[in-house]
Amino acid sequence: MTGDAFPRLGAWVKLPAPESVELLALAGFDFVVIDAEHGAIDSRTASTMIGLARGCGIAPFVRVAGTAPRDVQVPLDAGAAGLFVPQVDDASRARDAVRATRFPPLGRRGASTSGRAGRWGLEALGDYLRSGNDEVRLVVQAESAGALSAIVEIGEVTGVDAVFIGPTDLAVSSRLREGDGRLADLVAAAEQRCADHRITLGTTAAGNAAELLDRRGYDFLVLGADTTMLRQGAHTLVSGVRTAATEAGR
Repeated sequence: MTGDAFPRLGAWVKLPAPESVELLALAGFDFVVIDAEHGAIDSRTASTMIGLARGCGIAPFVRVAGTAPRDVQVPLDAGAAGLFVPQVDDASRARDAVRATRFPPLGRRGASTSGRAGRWGLEALGDYLRSGNDEVRLVVQAESAGALSAIVEIGEVTGVDAVFIGPTDLAVSSRLREGDGRLADLVAAAEQRCADHRITLGTTAAGNAAELLDRRGYDFLVLGADTTMLRQGAHTLVSGVRTAATEAGR
């Protein structure tokens, strides 16, 4: 990477609505992660979201379903600032992600300057290749106990820019509930290893964002999803009106 700090506060985008990106930008987020793994977002909508995000001054990442060429090539050609790759359990899978994401000699990504990433054909080939290898960020998701044990080896693979600890899949794969002390110990040990080896680290957060950033050493956080924010905001609004109406005897 070029040395720029990773954007700090982000949100998942799961609704296939470009307006979600615009609203999150207006809310002050630094980046969005367009969710092509769990969200019902097709490649055309994702491309529109990427362009809109760039116009709004917010970094557009895409969480891909895997590392097949179709999963990776389309969002990168559309101008994604980077990819989140799920279920990276060891250094071998991290190298697979690098090969899919980077141009030769680091990887095998196909080259074409005709898309947004190449400024619709205006970018010189050399600049396009440099940008794809030096500026596009590859975030690999550690979502198992094995991945946490190997987090240094994963994070130090050439071409990987950051590791993201996914707490939900980690809990499911470990058959432990989120909040279980054994799970917390695994995560704490991984956090320390990343700090010792200066590996850029991210995770999800809710009310504990300040603790994660200030005390536990995370570099970036995903604070929630557009779907969750809509549900919670709607619930708060309706509950407040119903409570007020009840208290007024209506």
